[in-house]
Amino acid sequence: MGAVKTLDDINTALADFSTEVEKIRNSPSDVDKAFRKAQIAMAATNLLGNASGIGTALVMERDKKEVKSKITDLLTELQGAIDALQAPIALLNTSKEWTNVQTQVNEARNWILTKAELRGFWSGGAAEAYLGKMQLQIAATDTASEICGSVSNQLGIVSDAAWEFYSNVAADLVSFFVDFTAALTKIATGVAAPIGISDVIDALAAIIKKVMDYGVKLGAVLMVQALAIKNMSSDIDNPRTFHKDKWPEIGADELNIDKPNDEKWSAR
Repeated sequence: MGAVKTLDDINTALADFSTEVEKIRNSPSDVDKAFRKAQIAMAATNLLGNASGIGTALVMERDKKEVKSKITDLLTELQGAIDALQAPIALLNTSKEWTNVQTQVNEARNWILTKAELRGFWSGGAAEAYLGKMQLQIAATDTASEICGSVSNQLGIVSDAAWEFYSNVAADLVSFFVDFTAALTKIATGVAAPIGISDVIDALAAIIKKVMDYGVKLGAVLMVQALAIKNMSSDIDNPRTFHKDKWPEIGADELNIDKPNDEKWSAR
C-alpha cells in the first residue's frame, strides 16, 4: 500500500466534492433560467406565436422536466456519498489512534526489555520463574503491537479508498459542469435549444453512470476491507499469549524468594 493520505488530502477531496454537489443542488434554477431565456428568444422571433410554436413550447417544457428529473436522479445516486462524508476522516483519525496505542505498547515492551531484565543479578527458581513471566509479557506486547498495526493499516486502506472515490467523483463532476454549462448556453439562445437539450441530457446520463460505476467499485473495495476487518476480529479473539483473552499475569506468588523449594535467591 502507498502512503496513507493525510487529513489535509482527505479534507481537500471532501471539500471539492461538496462544492460540486452544491452546484448540482443549485442547477435546477440554472436550467429554469436557460429555458426561460430560450422562450424569450423564440417569442422575439415569433417562433411561439403559432400552433407549431405552441407545440415547441410544450416539448421544451417536457424536456425541462426531464432535465430536472435527471438532476434529481444524480443527487439520489450521490446521496450515499453525501451521507458518508465524515467517514474517511473518522477512519483516518481512528487509524492514527491505533498507531498511538501501538507506540505506547512498544514503549512498554522496550521498558520491559531494558528495565526489567534481571539476568545476571538474580538466580534460583524464582529468578527462572520471573524470566518466564517476563518473556510472556514481551510476547504479549509484541502481539498487541501487531494487532494495533494491522487495524491501523486496514483503516488507512479503507480511508484511502474513500479518498479515491471522492476525488474521482469530484473531478468527473467538474468535467460534467463544463459540458452542462455549455449545453445550457445553447439552450438559452433559443435557436440551438434542441441541440443544447440533447447535450445536457446526454451529459447527465453520462455522469449518473460514472457515479454508479464508482459506487460499485467503492462497494467492492469496502467489502474486501470488511472481510479483512472480520478476519482481524478473529485474530483478536484469544490472540497469542492472551490466554482466555486476558493479558498474561505476572504470577507474583510464583516469584516468592522461597519458591519453589525453599531456596533463597540472591543478588549478585
